[in-house]
Amino acid sequence: MVTLEDLTKSYYKARANKRRSRDSVIFEIDYESELVRLMEDINSRTFVADGNYAFVVFSPKPREIFATRMRNRIVHHYLDWKMRPIYEMVLSDRSFNNREGMGLHKAIDTFRNDIKEMTEGYTKDAWLVHLDLKGYFPNADVEIALRQQLDLIDRYYEGADKDDMKYMMESCMRADPARHCNIYVPLDRWDAIPDSKSLFHKPTGTGGAIGFLCWQNAMGLYINEVVKWLASHDFMRVMVFVDDIYMVTKNKDITLAIMPELRRRLAELKVSLNERKFYCQHYSKGIMCLGTMLKFDRAYVNNTTSKRAFKSLSDWKGKVLHGLDRQRLLCSLNTYCGIFKKRNNRKELLSFIGSGLKMFRKKLVLNGKKNCFNLKKGRKTWSNSP
Repeated sequence: MVTLEDLTKSYYKARANKRRSRDSVIFEIDYESELVRLMEDINSRTFVADGNYAFVVFSPKPREIFATRMRNRIVHHYLDWKMRPIYEMVLSDRSFNNREGMGLHKAIDTFRNDIKEMTEGYTKDAWLVHLDLKGYFPNADVEIALRQQLDLIDRYYEGADKDDMKYMMESCMRADPARHCNIYVPLDRWDAIPDSKSLFHKPTGTGGAIGFLCWQNAMGLYINEVVKWLASHDFMRVMVFVDDIYMVTKNKDITLAIMPELRRRLAELKVSLNERKFYCQHYSKGIMCLGTMLKFDRAYVNNTTSKRAFKSLSDWKGKVLHGLDRQRLLCSLNTYCGIFKKRNNRKELLSFIGSGLKMFRKKLVLNGKKNCFNLKKGRKTWSNSP
């Protein structure tokens, strides 16, 4: 049986960073009663994962996103909370997305170390390979992904709510949001999304919803056995982040020779490689890895990220900023400061800080020790002027 105490903990996790959203505010007005109803629905097996909605984002590239109402989000976080130790136990240490202590920067730094290791300090030959999985989320088989999740619960989960976990997992992953969702944005935004990458053009039973936490976890596990197989080869190192596979190998010929077997193993999961994005070059040529250009011991943020950083300054300029907006401005700008500091982009960092101080001279000050921004003290409200 699912308990009210566990659902309450999941509710606090689900509402983090979502507390100002309309759905979250409505739920919070009478959240105790809502949680009791949710508990009763789950325990009586009448829970339905409806109330979904879809929209399109354009940065860093057009992408179809699905979201769901708060009561479903609580269930997603419940599953994530209970399953997280199992995920960390079974996932390959060469898979980095949506994991505690991992993430984008950890993936890039790990691959940089892999290159240095395999080339013995950039003194030996090695080749860099980048593979892209074609339509990874939109083409996922729902039943294969669900079977993997249920198998983990059967094998490793010991809680008293084991049957409830399986029921919630089935309900969330079979929600089919493309057939059961509301759209609150103009439909012409989907013109930027190819049919092959939209769940609205996929049959029922095909496609994972980008934006659903349960699907983010499921797709991290989806090709886990393939990743472990690749990592078992001593002549190369592999790093996987969502649908991107990066390899550094000492033997290009053997690596290319195992590509047919890789394709076969992926095909069993109904996954295919994007043959137009196959990259294999000597390490001296460098490689674009997750938005960062790696070449020898240097790493540079790509131009797209750099342009996005300076665009964020202009987006914030002219806004009336009060209360939490001050913290959002600070977090937004300091995020880009952190990205530049992690890479060899000192020129861009200094230019970005200079532009920010000039644009928000009444609001921000420089933290010279950390090369980032601080809020000016003593300002309780901000005017619209720079």
